[in-house]
Amino acid sequence: MINAVQGHRTNSVQEAINYLKGDHDHNGVERKPKPRFFTGSENDCLIACESIDRKQKYVTGTLAFEPNERPSDKELMEVVKSFRATFMAGLEHGVNFTDFWNIHEDKNRIELNYVIPLTELTTGKQINPFPPGKAKEDFKDAFDATWNHILGFDQVVRDPLKASSSKFETKVLPHSDSALAKQIKVSKPDKDNISANVAYQIHQGKINSRQQLCDYLENFGEITRVNDKFISLKIHGSQKAFRLKGPVYEHGADFQKLKIESATKDAPYRRQLNDADFQKVQSTLARLTKSRKSFNQKLIATPMTGRSNRNRLYGAKSIPKQSAPVKEVQQTPQKAPTQVQAPLTSTAPKQVPEIAQKQPTAGKPAMKDSPTKESGSSGPTSMGSSSDASIGNLQAQLSDLRNQIANAKDPAKAASLKIRAMKLEQQIGAAVEADRIRKLKESERFSGIKKKY
Repeated sequence: MINAVQGHRTNSVQEAINYLKGDHDHNGVERKPKPRFFTGSENDCLIACESIDRKQKYVTGTLAFEPNERPSDKELMEVVKSFRATFMAGLEHGVNFTDFWNIHEDKNRIELNYVIPLTELTTGKQINPFPPGKAKEDFKDAFDATWNHILGFDQVVRDPLKASSSKFETKVLPHSDSALAKQIKVSKPDKDNISANVAYQIHQGKINSRQQLCDYLENFGEITRVNDKFISLKIHGSQKAFRLKGPVYEHGADFQKLKIESATKDAPYRRQLNDADFQKVQSTLARLTKSRKSFNQKLIATPMTGRSNRNRLYGAKSIPKQSAPVKEVQQTPQKAPTQVQAPLTSTAPKQVPEIAQKQPTAGKPAMKDSPTKESGSSGPTSMGSSSDASIGNLQAQLSDLRNQIANAKDPAKAASLKIRAMKLEQQIGAAVEADRIRKLKESERFSGIKKKY
């Protein structure tokens, strides 16, 4: 088993879930057997993502098992529970976060797919189960190694002499027809072939340093850049360079050590953890989980700041001139109250005079400024305006696209616009449904509060 994180997404979460639930894969091939729901909530994911105004809405990934690895549904549920308690440590499922899981078995193996909205449900703050950096890879590797050991599966051992593929190459390239994708598809076989040749030369003892590696690569083309983490190579006859990444291409690589690791990659003792290795992996996982738990608990305990006050009204920044004589009056308490003394109670040392607060109505105390009160709405309907505006914006975009389609003279451009319009229609439909569900839930919650009190 390996946890393959496919990336953080900005498009509609409904599209992602529909793809996971669909009867056909990205090539249009029918999935047999059909996908099946496993756990989580599709509706909760739609509602959570609809409330996010940040660019990145959710993350997707797959826990992929080898064909000979056939865990039961009970074992898979234990893996999911451990996944939540590890990567979302300190947060409670259904209270602080939500997710959606389903299973594909059409490739003769089990693929447990997940979608996780990147928002903490009680505060609206951003959460990220897979933040960038080396710690993320260590976290994932420790989790994978732990569960492969528990379930009795082989450990994932990567060949250190093989050039690694980028996320673009593994996730986007197979599904893209862009000009950039076509260029990379042309050079991909060359990259794989060069990687295999480099590995052969190292096994033969002909490459023992980075300088010898670069000298050998120059037989295939021009080295355009040398970095601590990769080497860029533009092969003869190509217009674009590609990166060779991996342990063997990094600065300071120990070629003899990597050669031994590659030769023993498939050895039985590498496929299973001994007791000492398992304890080391568990220690790493416990340390990283504790750190994640501390971070998440601090996240939900800290009140919102910054943009949370964007609806407040601000007045003049200068202090009123009458504040000076007020102090003189305050120094002579024996005087009878006059009109000048009226502002005394409103000029406390920590007052911020530039904030224009609303005047209290007769018989009611003054209310402090807050985004909810300033919006002029109350109860569950206060959340509907932003979503309504978002749907209206999408509908305006769709109307504009239809006008462009009607006026397009180029058939290819018209076809491209029609595809965009179709996707936008699906997005509008999902947004309308999510808004309806959210309003319904808010209405039920508000009614429950009124009945209680």
